[in-house]
Amino acid sequence: MADTITAERRSEIMSHIKSKDTSIELMVRRYLFALGYRYRVNYKALPGKPDIVFTKKKIAIFIHGCYWHGHDCGSRYAHSSQSNKAYWGPKIHRTQQRDQEHIAQLEADGWKVIVLWECQLKSNFEPNVAQVIAAITQ
Repeated sequence: MADTITAERRSEIMSHIKSKDTSIELMVRRYLFALGYRYRVNYKALPGKPDIVFTKKKIAIFIHGCYWHGHDCGSRYAHSSQSNKAYWGPKIHRTQQRDQEHIAQLEADGWKVIVLWECQLKSNFEPNVAQVIAAITQ
């Protein structure tokens, strides 16, 4: 299927997609902050630059978008691109590999890694954030 948008318009649309401070990330951060937890954001000293880090507890939290990280959950957030599959397929596959490498590096260094998915947070926020709180309070 050919792209129905011009290359210039597609470039403009893609330039507005953020890699940090996404809506789901802000939801989780605001919730944890309101409960009194303090954390580091997008901590560059760790592999993969986790979205939220509790340095004293050695907990790294990644908040992944279903589309960008290739989550096979069947939700509306996890659709596969119908245009330019030759580009998006390998790109998302490489993102999944890189995610696994970062998680393995962090776990090897003694960090507890929690991955929260967009679909889980949007459909059932409280129980999914509860696993973060349980890890912090241990």
